[in-house]
Amino acid sequence: MVRRLLFTLAAFGLLVIAAPASTRADTGHVGMLGGVAVVDESGETQWRPHARTEIGFRLWGPFELGGFLQLTTLGFPMEMASFGGGLFVQLRPDTALFGFVPYLEGSGSRVTLPVADGRVDAWGVSAGGGLGYEVGAGVVIEARVLHHWYFDLPGNGPSGIGEVGVDGWSVTAGVTYRMP
Repeated sequence: MVRRLLFTLAAFGLLVIAAPASTRADTGHVGMLGGVAVVDESGETQWRPHARTEIGFRLWGPFELGGFLQLTTLGFPMEMASFGGGLFVQLRPDTALFGFVPYLEGSGSRVTLPVADGRVDAWGVSAGGGLGYEVGAGVVIEARVLHHWYFDLPGNGPSGIGEVGVDGWSVTAGVTYRMP
């Protein structure tokens, strides 16, 4: 299932990127961010290294639709790498307030979370936002906070995997590039 989702996202991205530049006015953005994911595992708060790469396309006005791939690990260096991906809708206004541009995001995804005893697969819904500052022509430094709700989680059972909380957070910072 995850492989099909990743393949679909990659194919969609290639088709849009391959479109003639003359048919695109402010196309959207690409971004790479890193930070931490906060997960409640068996009643204890766990901080996990987290990275995300995304591509979004301008639909109408300030709304963008896109996809992302994410990587969450148990620790450094890349201990028990767990992947996920999904789709998002972002509200990214073109106006800046004191040079800063706020934005809001809602997303849905399929994720794999690393826990001490293995990996846990789940469906997720996220909401949050961020603040960006344009440092050059189309280059924006961003900070984000997203709240995640997880569904279809296994509990303590025969798998031996500890119980994972039904929600969590991710705090990331990185660079996005506004595609002309």
